[in-house]
Amino acid sequence: MLVTCTTATDDTFCSCGDVMLAVYGATTTAAVTTTQEIEYAGRLARRASAWAETFIGFPLGLAVYSESVAGYGGPRLMLSRTPLVRILRFFDSTATSDATAICSSDFRVEDAAAGFLSRDGGFRWTNDRADAETCFSLGLAPAYLPGRETKPWLIEYVAGYRVTGSTVTCMGVSSGDDAFTTGATLPDDIVQAVAARAAELYANPTGVRARRVGDLSVEYASAGPAGGGLSGAEALLDPYRRLA
Repeated sequence: MLVTCTTATDDTFCSCGDVMLAVYGATTTAAVTTTQEIEYAGRLARRASAWAETFIGFPLGLAVYSESVAGYGGPRLMLSRTPLVRILRFFDSTATSDATAICSSDFRVEDAAAGFLSRDGGFRWTNDRADAETCFSLGLAPAYLPGRETKPWLIEYVAGYRVTGSTVTCMGVSSGDDAFTTGATLPDDIVQAVAARAAELYANPTGVRARRVGDLSVEYASAGPAGGGLSGAEALLDPYRRLA
């Protein structure tokens, strides 16, 4: 189970200037002459940012999560939200009555981008054996049923990208170990992809691929690799895409 404890404060992943640069190119300064146009660029940036999160399949902004995950008897656990920034708390049970905290020295963030935690002692397999009486009544030996893992490992963590440099507050703490200040970590190709998508919306706000008015026929197309089937914005985001 995944719970969002603190939502991301940044939900727009490019600036109005990025959008106008994508629309007008090097003539941005001369082209932007009205407040309305700048405000419209901001709305497009927000729409494009929401599209980007939908396309890649997970939130981009920095947030705090609480997640219970299954163990498979190996050295790793995998968390759903990435990139991992900090592990706040780690328990071996979701039950507060008997949970034991896992010390930070007993595990490591093996791959922040993939969401992998690891430890030398591994993580026990959390699949319970099928009910013995039921198995015996059917003339079967007790067995482990596939896909029946429970999720006792409980981790509270910070994950996502920082859109701008700022002081990040974890779990409501504004000072001490759970607050830290860093620069932006949002990759440039994500920023460029969001701006490119906003520019596509600017050029074709309705999303219609083709129009015909009398003898006039216009077909809209997005720039992308030949035969690749992806628009320019999609091609930039494709390496980050996560399929369910």
